[in-house]
Amino acid sequence: MAKFISSSQTVIDSYLKNNRKELIDFVMPLYKNLHSTDLLEEIHFFKRPAISFVNFANLKAFNMDVSKVRADIVWVSTSFTPSTHFYVCRLYPGLRATYPIIYKDKLLGSVSFGIHIQAFQKLFKSLGVNDVSIYLNNQILKKSLLPEKFAFFKKLPSYENGKWKVLGNVYNIKLISGLETENGFVFTKIEIKDFFNNTMAYLIIKDDISKSLQMLKKRALNKMSLEIFSFLFIFAIIFMLFKWLFDKLNEMNHILYLIKTQKFEEIPKKTPPKDELDVYKNNIIDVANDIKTYISLLTQKVEKYSDKAYKDGLTEIFNRRFLEEKAKELFLKYKLSNTQVGIIMLDIDDFKKINDTYGHDTGDLVLISLVSTIKQIIRKNDIFIRYGGEEFVIILPNSNIENTYKIAEKIRKEVEKIKIHIGDKHFSFTISIGISEIHKDDSSIYEAIKRADINLYKAKRNGKNRVEL
Repeated sequence: MAKFISSSQTVIDSYLKNNRKELIDFVMPLYKNLHSTDLLEEIHFFKRPAISFVNFANLKAFNMDVSKVRADIVWVSTSFTPSTHFYVCRLYPGLRATYPIIYKDKLLGSVSFGIHIQAFQKLFKSLGVNDVSIYLNNQILKKSLLPEKFAFFKKLPSYENGKWKVLGNVYNIKLISGLETENGFVFTKIEIKDFFNNTMAYLIIKDDISKSLQMLKKRALNKMSLEIFSFLFIFAIIFMLFKWLFDKLNEMNHILYLIKTQKFEEIPKKTPPKDELDVYKNNIIDVANDIKTYISLLTQKVEKYSDKAYKDGLTEIFNRRFLEEKAKELFLKYKLSNTQVGIIMLDIDDFKKINDTYGHDTGDLVLISLVSTIKQIIRKNDIFIRYGGEEFVIILPNSNIENTYKIAEKIRKEVEKIKIHIGDKHFSFTISIGISEIHKDDSSIYEAIKRADINLYKAKRNGKNRVEL
Protein backbone atom coordinates (compact mmCIF):
# COMPACT_ATOMS: atom_id res chain seq x y z
CA MET A 1 0.00 0.00 0.00
CA ALA A 2 2.85 2.37 0.86
CA LYS A 3 4.42 1.60 -2.51
CA PHE A 4 1.12 2.27 -4.29
CA ILE A 5 0.58 5.60 -2.53
CA SER A 6 4.20 6.71 -3.07
CA SER A 7 3.90 6.21 -6.83
CA SER A 8 0.45 7.84 -7.18
CA GLN A 9 0.40 10.70 -9.68
CA THR A 10 -1.95 12.69 -7.41
CA VAL A 11 0.55 12.42 -4.56
CA ILE A 12 3.41 13.46 -6.85
CA ASP A 13 1.38 16.44 -8.15
CA SER A 14 0.62 17.51 -4.56
CA TYR A 15 4.35 17.53 -3.79
CA LEU A 16 5.22 19.44 -6.95
CA LYS A 17 2.55 22.06 -6.16
CA ASN A 18 3.34 22.02 -2.41
CA ASN A 19 -0.41 21.52 -1.93
CA ARG A 20 -1.22 19.89 1.46
CA LYS A 21 -5.00 20.22 0.95
CA GLU A 22 -4.94 18.25 -2.31
CA LEU A 23 -2.91 15.51 -0.63
CA ILE A 24 -5.22 15.41 2.43
CA ASP A 25 -8.37 15.23 0.27
CA PHE A 26 -6.90 12.35 -1.73
CA VAL A 27 -5.58 10.20 1.15
CA MET A 28 -8.05 10.96 3.98
CA PRO A 29 -10.81 8.52 2.81
CA LEU A 30 -8.25 5.69 2.75
CA TYR A 31 -6.88 6.63 6.16
CA LYS A 32 -10.32 6.83 7.80
CA ASN A 33 -11.39 3.48 6.36
CA LEU A 34 -8.26 1.61 7.50
CA HIS A 35 -8.02 3.41 10.84
CA SER A 36 -11.61 2.50 11.70
CA THR A 37 -10.81 -1.21 11.30
CA ASP A 38 -7.82 -0.99 13.70
CA LEU A 39 -5.44 -1.93 10.90
CA LEU A 40 -3.73 1.42 10.55
CA GLU A 41 -2.45 3.91 13.11
CA GLU A 42 -0.71 6.46 10.93
CA ILE A 43 0.02 7.73 7.44
CA HIS A 44 2.75 10.33 7.54
CA PHE A 45 4.15 12.20 4.52
CA PHE A 46 7.58 13.84 4.64
CA LYS A 47 9.45 16.25 2.44
CA ARG A 48 13.08 15.67 1.69
CA PRO A 49 15.12 15.11 3.76
CA ALA A 50 12.93 14.59 6.86
CA ILE A 51 10.43 17.45 7.16
CA SER A 52 6.88 16.56 8.19
CA PHE A 53 4.46 17.47 5.39
CA VAL A 54 1.13 15.80 6.31
CA ASN A 55 0.60 13.62 9.40
CA PHE A 56 -2.89 12.11 9.29
CA ALA A 57 -2.70 11.25 13.00
CA ASN A 58 -2.21 14.97 13.72
CA LEU A 59 -2.93 17.28 10.78
CA LYS A 60 -1.90 20.38 12.73
CA ALA A 61 1.66 19.17 13.17
CA PHE A 62 3.79 19.82 10.07
CA ASN A 63 7.01 21.49 8.90
CA MET A 64 8.86 19.79 11.77
CA ASP A 65 12.32 18.29 11.26
CA VAL A 66 12.18 14.65 12.44
CA SER A 67 15.69 13.64 11.35
CA LYS A 68 16.81 13.13 14.98
CA VAL A 69 13.95 10.79 15.89
CA ARG A 70 13.18 9.10 12.56
CA ALA A 71 16.39 7.53 11.27
CA ASP A 72 14.34 5.46 8.82
CA ILE A 73 13.14 8.64 7.06
CA VAL A 74 16.73 9.88 6.73
CA TRP A 75 17.78 6.48 5.38
CA VAL A 76 15.01 6.40 2.75
CA SER A 77 15.78 10.01 1.73
CA THR A 78 19.47 9.33 1.19
CA SER A 79 19.35 5.79 -0.21
CA PHE A 80 16.06 5.99 -2.20
CA THR A 81 15.44 2.53 -0.69
CA PRO A 82 12.22 1.43 1.12
CA SER A 83 12.41 0.48 4.81
CA THR A 84 10.22 -1.88 6.88
CA HIS A 85 10.88 -2.43 10.60
CA PHE A 86 9.40 -2.74 14.11
CA TYR A 87 9.29 0.39 16.27
CA VAL A 88 7.86 1.90 19.45
CA CYS A 89 6.78 5.53 19.34
CA ARG A 90 5.02 7.61 22.00
CA LEU A 91 1.57 6.33 21.03
CA TYR A 92 1.97 2.62 20.23
CA PRO A 93 4.34 -0.20 19.26
CA GLY A 94 4.01 -1.63 15.78
CA LEU A 95 5.37 -2.03 12.28
CA ARG A 96 6.37 0.77 9.93
CA ALA A 97 6.78 0.70 6.14
CA THR A 98 8.41 3.73 4.52
CA TYR A 99 8.70 4.33 0.77
CA PRO A 100 10.44 7.11 -1.18
CA ILE A 101 8.37 9.43 -3.42
CA ILE A 102 10.32 9.86 -6.66
CA TYR A 103 9.61 11.93 -9.75
CA LYS A 104 11.90 11.82 -12.80
CA ASP A 105 14.74 10.28 -10.75
CA LYS A 106 14.45 13.09 -8.19
CA LEU A 107 13.42 12.42 -4.58
CA LEU A 108 10.47 14.57 -3.48
CA GLY A 109 10.05 12.98 -0.06
CA SER A 110 8.69 9.82 1.56
CA VAL A 111 5.54 8.31 3.07
CA SER A 112 5.37 6.16 6.20
CA PHE A 113 2.59 3.74 7.21
CA GLY A 114 2.26 2.55 10.82
CA ILE A 115 0.37 -0.58 12.00
CA HIS A 116 -0.34 -1.26 15.70
CA ILE A 117 1.10 -4.52 17.03
CA GLN A 118 -2.40 -5.65 18.07
CA ALA A 119 -3.60 -5.27 14.48
CA PHE A 120 -0.63 -7.42 13.49
CA GLN A 121 -1.79 -10.10 15.95
CA LYS A 122 -5.38 -9.91 14.64
CA LEU A 123 -4.08 -10.30 11.10
CA PHE A 124 -2.46 -13.64 11.99
CA LYS A 125 -5.66 -14.89 13.61
CA SER A 126 -7.68 -13.90 10.52
CA LEU A 127 -5.36 -16.18 8.55
CA GLY A 128 -6.26 -19.16 10.78
CA VAL A 129 -3.28 -18.94 13.15
CA ASN A 130 -5.19 -18.76 16.45
CA ASP A 131 -2.52 -19.13 19.14
CA VAL A 132 -0.26 -16.16 18.53
CA SER A 133 1.60 -14.38 21.32
CA ILE A 134 3.88 -11.37 21.16
CA TYR A 135 6.58 -10.85 23.79
CA LEU A 136 7.40 -7.12 23.94
CA ASN A 137 10.51 -5.56 25.49
CA ASN A 138 9.09 -3.98 28.64
CA GLN A 139 11.95 -1.54 29.16
CA ILE A 140 11.54 -0.04 25.67
CA LEU A 141 7.75 0.17 26.08
CA LYS A 142 8.08 2.03 29.37
CA LYS A 143 10.74 4.38 28.01
CA SER A 144 9.04 5.23 24.71
CA LEU A 145 5.26 5.22 25.31
CA LEU A 146 3.30 8.02 26.92
CA PRO A 147 2.20 7.02 30.45
CA GLU A 148 -1.45 6.74 29.46
CA LYS A 149 -0.48 4.50 26.52
CA PHE A 150 1.89 2.37 28.61
CA ALA A 151 -0.90 1.73 31.14
CA PHE A 152 -2.45 -0.86 28.81
CA PHE A 153 0.79 -2.83 28.43
CA LYS A 154 1.62 -2.51 32.14
CA LYS A 155 -1.41 -4.70 32.92
CA LEU A 156 -0.27 -7.48 30.57
CA PRO A 157 1.34 -10.70 31.92
CA SER A 158 5.11 -10.54 32.40
CA TYR A 159 7.86 -13.00 31.51
CA GLU A 160 11.43 -13.41 32.80
CA ASN A 161 10.91 -11.21 35.86
CA GLY A 162 9.18 -8.44 33.97
CA LYS A 163 11.68 -8.19 31.11
CA TRP A 164 8.93 -8.97 28.61
CA LYS A 165 5.26 -8.00 28.46
CA VAL A 166 3.18 -10.69 26.77
CA LEU A 167 0.35 -9.87 24.41
CA GLY A 168 -1.35 -13.28 24.44
CA ASN A 169 -0.43 -16.47 26.33
CA VAL A 170 2.71 -16.92 28.42
CA TYR A 171 4.78 -20.04 27.69
CA ASN A 172 7.89 -21.24 29.46
CA ILE A 173 10.17 -21.29 26.43
CA LYS A 174 13.56 -19.95 25.44
CA LEU A 175 13.33 -16.66 23.60
CA ILE A 176 15.55 -17.42 20.63
CA SER A 177 14.56 -17.67 16.97
CA GLY A 178 13.69 -21.16 15.73
CA LEU A 179 11.44 -24.12 16.62
CA GLU A 180 10.87 -25.68 20.03
CA THR A 181 8.71 -28.69 20.94
CA GLU A 182 7.16 -29.39 24.33
CA ASN A 183 4.35 -31.74 25.47
CA GLY A 184 3.12 -32.44 21.94
CA PHE A 185 3.23 -28.82 20.84
CA VAL A 186 5.55 -26.98 18.51
CA PHE A 187 6.50 -23.35 19.10
CA THR A 188 7.65 -21.18 16.20
CA LYS A 189 9.70 -18.25 17.52
CA ILE A 190 10.47 -15.23 15.35
CA GLU A 191 12.74 -12.44 16.59
CA ILE A 192 11.51 -8.93 15.70
CA LYS A 193 14.08 -6.11 15.41
CA ASP A 194 13.92 -2.37 14.96
CA PHE A 195 15.66 -0.15 12.39
CA PHE A 196 18.90 -0.28 14.41
CA ASN A 197 18.79 -4.09 14.64
CA ASN A 198 17.82 -4.08 18.34
CA THR A 199 15.60 -6.95 19.53
CA MET A 200 12.22 -5.38 20.24
CA ALA A 201 9.92 -8.39 20.48
CA TYR A 202 9.34 -12.08 19.77
CA LEU A 203 6.44 -13.52 17.81
CA ILE A 204 5.43 -16.93 19.24
CA ILE A 205 3.12 -19.27 17.30
CA LYS A 206 1.92 -22.41 19.12
CA ASP A 207 0.57 -25.41 17.23
CA ASP A 208 -0.44 -29.01 18.06
CA ILE A 209 2.08 -31.43 16.51
CA SER A 210 -0.42 -34.23 15.76
CA LYS A 211 -2.91 -31.83 14.23
CA SER A 212 -0.11 -30.20 12.32
CA LEU A 213 1.08 -33.56 10.96
CA GLN A 214 -2.44 -34.58 9.95
CA MET A 215 -2.98 -31.22 8.33
CA LEU A 216 0.38 -31.45 6.59
CA LYS A 217 -0.43 -34.97 5.33
CA LYS A 218 -3.84 -33.87 4.10
CA ARG A 219 -2.38 -30.77 2.52
CA ALA A 220 0.42 -32.82 0.93
CA LEU A 221 -2.06 -35.28 -0.66
CA ASN A 222 -4.31 -32.47 -1.81
CA LYS A 223 -1.33 -30.55 -3.04
CA MET A 224 0.02 -33.61 -4.88
CA SER A 225 -3.32 -34.23 -6.63
CA LEU A 226 -3.66 -30.57 -7.36
CA GLU A 227 -0.09 -30.38 -8.66
CA ILE A 228 -0.61 -33.40 -10.95
CA PHE A 229 -3.82 -31.92 -12.29
CA SER A 230 -2.20 -28.51 -12.55
CA PHE A 231 0.79 -30.01 -14.35
CA LEU A 232 -1.41 -31.77 -16.91
CA PHE A 233 -3.57 -28.71 -17.32
CA ILE A 234 -0.58 -26.39 -17.70
CA PHE A 235 1.11 -28.87 -20.06
CA ALA A 236 -2.00 -28.96 -22.25
CA ILE A 237 -2.21 -25.17 -22.23
CA ILE A 238 1.50 -24.84 -23.04
CA PHE A 239 1.23 -27.46 -25.81
CA MET A 240 -1.71 -25.65 -27.41
CA LEU A 241 0.04 -22.32 -26.95
CA PHE A 242 3.23 -23.58 -28.57
CA LYS A 243 1.29 -25.17 -31.45
CA TRP A 244 -0.59 -21.92 -32.01
CA LEU A 245 2.64 -19.95 -31.76
CA PHE A 246 4.48 -22.36 -34.10
CA ASP A 247 1.70 -22.11 -36.71
CA LYS A 248 1.76 -18.32 -36.54
CA LEU A 249 5.55 -18.13 -36.77
CA ASN A 250 5.54 -20.67 -39.60
CA GLU A 251 3.14 -18.44 -41.56
CA MET A 252 5.41 -15.44 -41.06
CA ASN A 253 8.51 -17.48 -41.91
CA HIS A 254 6.86 -18.62 -45.17
CA ILE A 255 6.09 -15.00 -46.09
CA LEU A 256 9.72 -14.07 -45.39
CA TYR A 257 10.82 -16.96 -47.65
CA LEU A 258 8.57 -15.66 -50.44
CA ILE A 259 10.11 -12.21 -50.00
CA LYS A 260 13.63 -13.67 -50.11
CA THR A 261 12.88 -15.62 -53.30
CA GLN A 262 10.93 -12.65 -54.75
CA LYS A 263 7.78 -14.75 -55.24
CA PHE A 264 5.61 -11.76 -54.44
CA GLU A 265 2.60 -13.10 -56.34
CA GLU A 266 2.31 -15.96 -53.79
CA ILE A 267 2.26 -13.68 -50.73
CA PRO A 268 -1.18 -13.89 -49.05
CA LYS A 269 -3.45 -10.91 -48.63
CA LYS A 270 -3.90 -9.25 -45.25
CA THR A 271 -6.66 -10.52 -42.97
CA PRO A 272 -8.43 -8.82 -40.03
CA PRO A 273 -6.09 -9.38 -37.04
CA LYS A 274 -7.29 -11.61 -34.20
CA ASP A 275 -4.18 -11.18 -32.04
CA GLU A 276 -0.83 -9.39 -31.88
CA LEU A 277 0.89 -11.97 -34.09
CA ASP A 278 -1.70 -11.36 -36.81
CA VAL A 279 -0.80 -7.68 -36.59
CA TYR A 280 2.89 -8.58 -37.05
CA LYS A 281 1.99 -10.85 -40.00
CA ASN A 282 0.03 -8.05 -41.66
CA ASN A 283 2.97 -5.71 -41.07
CA ILE A 284 5.28 -8.21 -42.82
CA ILE A 285 2.83 -8.39 -45.75
CA ASP A 286 2.86 -4.58 -45.93
CA VAL A 287 6.65 -4.64 -45.95
CA ALA A 288 6.59 -7.33 -48.67
CA ASN A 289 4.33 -5.19 -50.85
CA ASP A 290 6.59 -2.18 -50.25
CA ILE A 291 9.64 -4.26 -51.22
CA LYS A 292 7.84 -5.48 -54.35
CA THR A 293 7.06 -1.90 -55.36
CA TYR A 294 10.60 -0.78 -54.54
CA ILE A 295 12.17 -3.62 -56.57
CA SER A 296 9.89 -2.84 -59.50
CA LEU A 297 10.82 0.85 -59.45
CA LEU A 298 14.49 0.02 -58.93
CA THR A 299 14.44 -2.43 -61.84
CA GLN A 300 12.89 0.20 -64.08
CA LYS A 301 15.53 2.72 -63.06
CA VAL A 302 18.35 0.20 -63.51
CA GLU A 303 17.04 -0.71 -66.95
CA LYS A 304 16.67 2.96 -67.79
CA TYR A 305 20.16 3.90 -66.67
CA SER A 306 21.69 0.69 -68.05
CA ASP A 307 20.07 1.46 -71.38
CA LYS A 308 21.54 4.96 -71.28
CA ALA A 309 24.95 3.62 -70.29
CA TYR A 310 24.98 1.24 -73.26
CA LYS A 311 23.50 3.63 -75.84
CA ASP A 312 25.24 6.17 -78.04
CA GLY A 313 23.87 9.60 -77.26
CA LEU A 314 23.72 10.80 -80.88
CA THR A 315 22.52 7.78 -82.84
CA GLU A 316 20.75 5.91 -79.97
CA ILE A 317 22.26 2.57 -80.97
CA PHE A 318 24.60 0.47 -78.80
CA ASN A 319 27.99 1.97 -77.98
CA ARG A 320 31.41 0.37 -77.67
CA ARG A 321 30.98 -0.06 -73.90
CA PHE A 322 28.08 -2.42 -74.57
CA LEU A 323 30.30 -4.61 -76.73
CA GLU A 324 33.14 -4.56 -74.19
CA GLU A 325 30.85 -5.70 -71.34
CA LYS A 326 28.69 -8.12 -73.33
CA ALA A 327 31.32 -9.62 -75.66
CA LYS A 328 31.97 -12.74 -73.55
CA GLU A 329 28.27 -13.31 -72.94
CA LEU A 330 27.40 -12.97 -76.64
CA PHE A 331 30.30 -15.16 -77.77
CA LEU A 332 29.40 -17.92 -75.28
CA LYS A 333 25.74 -17.74 -76.33
CA TYR A 334 26.64 -18.17 -80.01
CA LYS A 335 29.10 -20.97 -79.28
CA LEU A 336 26.63 -22.95 -77.16
CA SER A 337 23.87 -22.60 -79.76
CA ASN A 338 26.27 -23.61 -82.56
CA THR A 339 24.99 -20.61 -84.51
CA GLN A 340 26.68 -19.08 -87.56
CA VAL A 341 27.33 -15.40 -86.88
CA GLY A 342 28.26 -12.78 -89.47
CA ILE A 343 30.20 -9.59 -88.67
CA ILE A 344 29.93 -6.34 -90.65
CA MET A 345 32.33 -3.48 -90.01
CA LEU A 346 31.77 -0.24 -91.91
CA ASP A 347 33.29 3.22 -92.05
CA ILE A 348 32.09 6.46 -93.72
CA ASP A 349 34.38 7.40 -96.57
CA ASP A 350 36.10 10.79 -96.26
CA PHE A 351 34.15 11.67 -93.11
CA LYS A 352 36.84 14.11 -91.95
CA LYS A 353 36.45 16.02 -95.21
CA ILE A 354 32.67 16.25 -94.65
CA ASN A 355 33.22 17.71 -91.17
CA ASP A 356 35.85 20.13 -92.41
CA THR A 357 33.71 21.26 -95.38
CA TYR A 358 30.21 21.41 -93.89
CA GLY A 359 30.85 21.47 -90.13
CA HIS A 360 30.34 19.00 -87.30
CA ASP A 361 26.58 19.54 -87.15
CA THR A 362 26.33 18.30 -90.72
CA GLY A 363 28.67 15.45 -89.81
CA ASP A 364 26.24 14.47 -87.03
CA LEU A 365 23.38 14.59 -89.55
CA VAL A 366 25.33 12.19 -91.79
CA LEU A 367 25.77 9.75 -88.88
CA ILE A 368 22.07 9.90 -87.95
CA SER A 369 20.97 9.40 -91.57
CA LEU A 370 23.34 6.45 -91.94
CA VAL A 371 22.03 4.73 -88.80
CA SER A 372 18.40 5.37 -89.76
CA THR A 373 18.93 3.78 -93.19
CA ILE A 374 20.76 0.72 -91.83
CA LYS A 375 18.07 0.12 -89.16
CA GLN A 376 15.51 -0.32 -91.93
CA ILE A 377 17.62 -3.08 -93.49
CA ILE A 378 18.84 -5.20 -90.56
CA ARG A 379 16.67 -7.43 -88.34
CA LYS A 380 15.53 -6.68 -84.79
CA ASN A 381 17.80 -9.34 -83.30
CA ASP A 382 20.86 -8.01 -85.13
CA ILE A 383 23.18 -5.98 -82.90
CA PHE A 384 24.09 -2.53 -84.26
CA ILE A 385 27.04 -0.81 -82.53
CA ARG A 386 28.76 2.55 -82.97
CA TYR A 387 32.31 1.29 -82.60
CA GLY A 388 34.16 4.59 -83.00
CA GLY A 389 33.66 8.09 -84.47
CA GLU A 390 32.42 7.01 -87.91
CA GLU A 391 33.01 3.26 -87.51
CA PHE A 392 30.15 0.81 -86.95
CA VAL A 393 29.88 -2.92 -86.22
CA ILE A 394 26.85 -5.07 -86.97
CA ILE A 395 26.59 -8.58 -85.47
CA LEU A 396 24.28 -10.86 -87.46
CA PRO A 397 23.19 -14.06 -85.64
CA ASN A 398 22.12 -17.00 -87.84
CA SER A 399 23.88 -15.55 -90.86
CA ASN A 400 26.59 -17.29 -92.90
CA ILE A 401 29.23 -15.40 -94.85
CA GLU A 402 27.21 -15.38 -98.10
CA ASN A 403 24.11 -13.89 -96.42
CA THR A 404 26.29 -11.42 -94.54
CA TYR A 405 27.78 -10.25 -97.84
CA LYS A 406 24.31 -9.74 -99.35
CA ILE A 407 23.19 -7.63 -96.37
CA ALA A 408 26.42 -5.59 -96.46
CA GLU A 409 26.03 -4.92 -100.18
CA LYS A 410 22.42 -3.87 -99.71
CA ILE A 411 23.47 -1.46 -96.95
CA ARG A 412 26.20 0.02 -99.18
CA LYS A 413 23.79 0.63 -102.06
CA GLU A 414 21.06 2.19 -99.87
CA VAL A 415 23.57 4.51 -98.16
CA GLU A 416 24.81 5.61 -101.57
CA LYS A 417 21.30 6.93 -102.28
CA ILE A 418 21.15 9.16 -99.18
CA LYS A 419 20.99 12.91 -99.90
CA ILE A 420 22.10 15.36 -97.20
CA HIS A 421 20.45 18.75 -97.79
CA ILE A 422 22.11 22.03 -96.75
CA GLY A 423 19.92 24.93 -97.71
CA ASP A 424 19.26 24.62 -101.45
CA LYS A 425 22.24 22.33 -101.92
CA HIS A 426 22.79 18.65 -101.17
CA PHE A 427 25.51 16.03 -101.21
CA SER A 428 25.88 12.25 -100.97
CA PHE A 429 28.38 10.04 -99.16
CA THR A 430 29.56 6.44 -99.36
CA ILE A 431 30.79 3.77 -96.97
CA SER A 432 33.41 1.04 -97.10
CA ILE A 433 32.59 -2.36 -95.57
CA GLY A 434 34.60 -5.33 -94.36
CA ILE A 435 32.86 -8.57 -93.40
CA SER A 436 33.77 -11.81 -91.62
CA GLU A 437 32.19 -14.56 -89.56
CA ILE A 438 32.90 -16.24 -86.22
CA HIS A 439 35.04 -19.35 -86.69
CA LYS A 440 34.81 -22.48 -84.59
CA ASP A 441 38.37 -22.05 -83.34
CA ASP A 442 37.88 -18.37 -82.33
CA SER A 443 38.38 -17.69 -78.61
CA SER A 444 36.44 -14.41 -78.61
CA ILE A 445 34.17 -12.30 -80.78
CA TYR A 446 36.98 -9.78 -81.19
CA GLU A 447 38.90 -12.18 -83.46
CA ALA A 448 36.03 -12.04 -85.98
CA ILE A 449 35.78 -8.24 -85.58
CA LYS A 450 39.52 -7.93 -86.22
CA ARG A 451 39.20 -9.89 -89.49
CA ALA A 452 36.28 -7.65 -90.53
CA ASP A 453 38.42 -4.59 -89.69
CA ILE A 454 41.24 -5.88 -91.90
CA ASN A 455 38.77 -6.37 -94.76
CA LEU A 456 37.39 -2.85 -94.14
CA TYR A 457 40.80 -1.28 -94.73
CA LYS A 458 41.22 -3.55 -97.72
CA ALA A 459 38.03 -1.96 -99.13
CA LYS A 460 39.49 1.50 -98.42
CA ARG A 461 42.68 0.67 -100.28
CA ASN A 462 40.76 -0.79 -103.22
CA GLY A 463 38.90 2.45 -103.96
CA LYS A 464 36.27 2.77 -101.16
CA ASN A 465 32.49 2.37 -101.51
CA ARG A 466 32.80 -1.40 -101.66
CA VAL A 467 32.45 -4.61 -99.61
CA GLU A 468 35.44 -6.88 -98.98
CA LEU A 469 35.59 -10.33 -97.39
